[in-house]
Amino acid sequence: MSLTKAEYRSLANAACEVMWLKKLLGDLQINYGDLILCSDSMLAIYLVKNPVFHARSKHIEVHYHFIREKVITKEILLLHVKTGDQVADIFTKFLDSEKLKKFMHQMNIGDISSRA
Repeated sequence: MSLTKAEYRSLANAACEVMWLKKLLGDLQINYGDLILCSDSMLAIYLVKNPVFHARSKHIEVHYHFIREKVITKEILLLHVKTGDQVADIFTKFLDSEKLKKFMHQMNIGDISSRA
């Protein structure tokens, strides 16, 4: 449950950052598409999408339920991404060369070894 709690808290923190960016872009009159957060934690996504507070999740501080409100009001879309497709891993994990190249391609980053 502690891993789910950590994932849930991370989603809540990301939701706060996304809402701040939404406000900034709006102030700058920059158009953007849907706000989408992705997670590889099905349990954290379930906690966000399930408005019923369970005995096992009551220890999560109320301010972390901010994300639940944003998903319910459809200000943020929350999607599941398979662990192997989590592009953010490029910043947090040791990756084999194939996965590194795949994620670099997805982020539109060229081959850094060919740069002088």
